[in-house]
Amino acid sequence: MDDIRDIKAPVPLPTGAGRDGLLAGLGLAVLAGLAVWRWRRMRQSPARRELASLRRELADLEAASTGLADRDYYFRLSGLARRVLALRLGLAAVAMTPAELGPYLAALPDEERADAEALLARAEAACFAGRPVSAALRRADGQTAARLAARARLC
Repeated sequence: MDDIRDIKAPVPLPTGAGRDGLLAGLGLAVLAGLAVWRWRRMRQSPARRELASLRRELADLEAASTGLADRDYYFRLSGLARRVLALRLGLAAVAMTPAELGPYLAALPDEERADAEALLARAEAACFAGRPVSAALRRADGQTAARLAARARLC
């Protein structure tokens, strides 16, 4: 027993975690990623989520605008523009007429105010009086609503 040769050699440890361990680790990584994504998404204010939703809806409306009649297009566009104005100005713009909105639109820059007033007036004429609107004005009004949404700054 004085010789070192009669000591048993060390037993090798398993080198890999195995397939089960890798799948468990991958599952935990996916769950952690989903938790971080959900946490970041919930951190956004409701107004920011609403504005992002409005921007998507405006883009969808522009994509579908060629198949819509003036009345339908302007009904949807004015609703979206009023929701953007409600977020920007902090008032119930959806329930107001263009005449009631007029004094509140003074808070917008001059160019945006004039464009918003023109959009709302054309929308009212197209929706309720059935007046036709040229394709150029439809395009310009869609761009006005998109510009109002793009320049919105929320707290």
